[in-house]
Formats: sequence, structure tokens, C-alpha cells
Amino acid sequence: MTSRHTWRNAQGELVTFSNQELARLERTNRQQSGPNNAIMGDYDNQEQLTAQLQQMQQHMLQMQQTIQAQQDAVEQAALTRQEQQA
Repeated sequence: MTSRHTWRNAQGELVTFSNQELARLERTNRQQSGPNNAIMGDYDNQEQLTAQLQQMQQHMLQMQQTIQAQQDAVEQAALTRQEQQA
């Protein structure tokens, strides 16, 4: 069984928790943290997420422009072929 160690306090004894005990403690902490902490957590990385969203939007715009340019080139090639055949 794996376990983790933590100091009970800065000058106290070393305490060992099993994975099951840790899981129980983490569940208890999450339940006690309440809804406000969850809401606040949603905004911790807002600036980073906003920057990533802007980067994704820029990438999508570039892809749309590339696709449009390719479609325009295909249409132009088709017109050129039609003119040459006429």
C-alpha cells in the first residue's frame, strides 16, 4: 500500500496517511469548502484562459482565410480553364 507523510505541525511528529485516509480527508475538505470556493476557483486562471481563447479564435480565423483562399484559387482555375476552352 502506498502512503504519504506529512508533519502534524512544524515541531511535531511525522504522520503517515494511507491512500484511503487521504481520499477520505480530501473528500471531507471538498465538502467543507462550500460553493464559494468552487466559484472563486473558476476565475483563478481567467486571464490565461482568455489569452488561450483569443489565440484559438485567431487560429480559427487564419484557417478560415486559408480555406477561402484555396476555394478562390480553385474557382479561378476553373474559370481559367473555361476561358481557354472557349
